[in-house]
Amino acid sequence: MRGDESLEYGRVYRAIERALWTLGPALILLMALNIPSLEAARQQAEEDIAVEIASENQESCVKWGMSAGTPEHADCIRDLVAIRGRAEQRVRDQIAADF
Repeated sequence: MRGDESLEYGRVYRAIERALWTLGPALILLMALNIPSLEAARQQAEEDIAVEIASENQESCVKWGMSAGTPEHADCIRDLVAIRGRAEQRVRDQIAADF
């Protein structure tokens, strides 16, 4: 029976099979080791976006004549945060409705 298998599958097939058995676990290991760095990159991107949005909010309120540190400026920032929150919620709701 063993001799029949060696005739049925050639050397190239066996070499490919061995390579896959060797590379498969290595690939899984590399992916598992990469997960923490992907998570850290995602968190850093979220922080960068939050800083950028806060900066845009500050600039917008100053642009409309509300000096930083005044109660009007603080109200403007709160309003912009609320507007962005509602817009993001609409997008999430739309995405959920599409599924």
